[in-house]
Amino acid sequence: EKETSCTRKSCCGSACAPRHPIIYEVPLIDLQDSTLIPRSAFQDAYDSHQALHIRGYKPSKLANNDAEFFHADDVKDLFDSLGEQDKASWCIENEKNHKPNDDDDTEAKPGNFLHNNNKGRGYCSFLVQHSQEVLEDLLMSRLPMVHLPVKESDSKDDNSTATMKVNYGPALWLFFGKNYNSNESLLGRPEHTDSVTHDGTFHYQLSGTKIWRLRPTAELMEQNESSPSNKKRKVEESESDKANNHHIEVECRQGDILLLNTRLWWHSTIIPSQDDPCISYARDIYFSEQKHDCENEPQSNRESSMTNVDGTWATEAIEADTILFTEHNMPDIELPRVQLRTEMASFLDNTASEGPNCQLVELEDDEGGTFMAVVTLRDIREGEFFTLLESDDEEESGDEDCSEEALEEEE
Repeated sequence: EKETSCTRKSCCGSACAPRHPIIYEVPLIDLQDSTLIPRSAFQDAYDSHQALHIRGYKPSKLANNDAEFFHADDVKDLFDSLGEQDKASWCIENEKNHKPNDDDDTEAKPGNFLHNNNKGRGYCSFLVQHSQEVLEDLLMSRLPMVHLPVKESDSKDDNSTATMKVNYGPALWLFFGKNYNSNESLLGRPEHTDSVTHDGTFHYQLSGTKIWRLRPTAELMEQNESSPSNKKRKVEESESDKANNHHIEVECRQGDILLLNTRLWWHSTIIPSQDDPCISYARDIYFSEQKHDCENEPQSNRESSMTNVDGTWATEAIEADTILFTEHNMPDIELPRVQLRTEMASFLDNTASEGPNCQLVELEDDEGGTFMAVVTLRDIREGEFFTLLESDDEEESGDEDCSEEALEEEE
């Protein structure tokens, strides 16, 4: 068995990510007087970078002339209209920065914090997923942008306004931040990657300004280094120290779109001090050539469920048969246990769709004694969540704990 150190990182926690001697740029396409991006231009930009910043999008008028686009004053009513499952997805992005206006902690509750007139300071998110009627109303008649502004075809004879067909994940994410009259920027979740299977997530900036801090993963660097057209972005060895600490900052203003593969980019967000609430919404996308209505696509083509929860994942690629930790050096974490042959799409954005990646085993030490250890079942990608193979006994008992205490009990 090979042994390696394990670094914990949750969606709401920090991690020591590897540093890279390559600087990337995020392509910017300014629509200006155009309404749609040529498909070839979109593909050239996104395929090579796995990130694209779109500016100058002008939403079309709503089909119902009496209707209004979704705006800041609608966020609280939206949350109140959700079912209990979606309300339970409410998450404060960074507890350290969530500061109500006074000593009354009621402002930290969703109903109070999401009120546009409440001047508290903080950053939260929630999902619209299981409340199907609410989601359909948003997509059909309220949101200013539902599909990426990319042409379906590059044909010169095609003058239609049809947009590129893609498949969508099951949820719409909504991010709401307030940083009024502050001398400091408001930090979102610390730098992280997402263990996901989709091709990217688009974020539409509905109100205010948000700054994204981006850094490429080792996997993205390897993909680009193998492409001759991307050799020019490699930094000379003498500049590696500077590049190791380099982050790309992308400022998204109202009406901007950021499409990002969050599995291949380390990312974090900052909300600068501003007079307006910072509101954005996001959807996961899957590129597809299938010709069907994306809003009515079969559920089997989508992620079955999303969750807004903490997890623990690898900050670098790990080989199979690697000892992550033993009962003697177990960090203070819990690993979810999953079955080998069950559908795992509902766990943490389909991260376990390939099945569990770790197992609890009994090993023998040099003196003939035994100890318990968590060992990788297969190769684990950088950014992938750790999941533990559930034994038959655990399945019957319903035990889902893999903590330091649990390892000691196993012994």
